[in-house]
Amino acid sequence: MAVDASILNGEVTNAPKTDATGSAAKKDGSKLDKQAFLQLLVAQMKYQDPMEPTDNTQYVAQLAQFSSLEAMNNMGETMDMQRAAGLIGKVVTVSSTNETTGVTTEVSGTVDKILHSGSKTYVVIDGEQYNIDDVKEVIDSEFAEAEAVSNAWKEKFKELPELSKIDSTNAAQFAKDIQDLVTVFNSMSSYQQSFLTDSEKSGIAAYVQKLKDYDITINA
Repeated sequence: MAVDASILNGEVTNAPKTDATGSAAKKDGSKLDKQAFLQLLVAQMKYQDPMEPTDNTQYVAQLAQFSSLEAMNNMGETMDMQRAAGLIGKVVTVSSTNETTGVTTEVSGTVDKILHSGSKTYVVIDGEQYNIDDVKEVIDSEFAEAEAVSNAWKEKFKELPELSKIDSTNAAQFAKDIQDLVTVFNSMSSYQQSFLTDSEKSGIAAYVQKLKDYDITINA
């Protein structure tokens, strides 16, 4: 691995800069790993001023510090993998910002699998990869399903005309829509039904009664 660094009077003068975690700043997808650090250390020892040699304890201290930082980074990556593994099969919301346009978009979906590339961990949703750090919300699958079913029911319910506008001349044309809503309502679990308001529940019952007044029977 080539390392862009110079040695002056036994000191490294232009080694790659490190970030707050101690990892070298990325350049062309590379970073300063342990092997590169050892190469720098050997070069520093080779070109040190023989009249004023660097104390060996400094080298040992540098290596120990780097090893400690490397261990912390590895631990962080392992924790990311464990956190991501716990998301498989769950519904999540990801907030991702395009580095080119700066536009932030939110995507929700079920995590199909996880990937680890370099030092980054990704969740895969509908074939697209997202950094695990961009996951903003984790939704219980049962909750997500109940919310989706109830929201679909609510939208269909809103399409019905006002109850007062149904009369003997048009009651038959709304019978199928009302029957469909009743059928879906009865197929919903009590948990899913709990996502509907009391006015919506009593409302559909009122429509059924309205049709009954015009001798149109809705199968419950």
